[in-house]
Amino acid sequence: METIENLINMAIENLSEYDLGTDDWSDIIHEIADGMVPVYTSDIMECARNDNSLATVEPELGPAFDGTPTPINIIAANIFERIEEALWKEYQTFIDEMEG
Repeated sequence: METIENLINMAIENLSEYDLGTDDWSDIIHEIADGMVPVYTSDIMECARNDNSLATVEPELGPAFDGTPTPINIIAANIFERIEEALWKEYQTFIDEMEG
């Protein structure tokens, strides 16, 4: 079952493949988040079924894929943004631990 929580957890696990101290985090976070967005309509809809806010919130970046404001593209964009936000929080936690 595809859930946004599962996708976020998998994305955070992917961070371990990178050097947390030296790599370009902006590119890494974008690449991981982009790679975690499901491509199959059924998987995208499954995420929205488990979290209705993915289908009801207007994404900051606009619709995904070809930019057409279809429900699938809006949900996919929200999945991307949610994963990206979680990855930035994880990165900030790492930075805080390094500084503390």
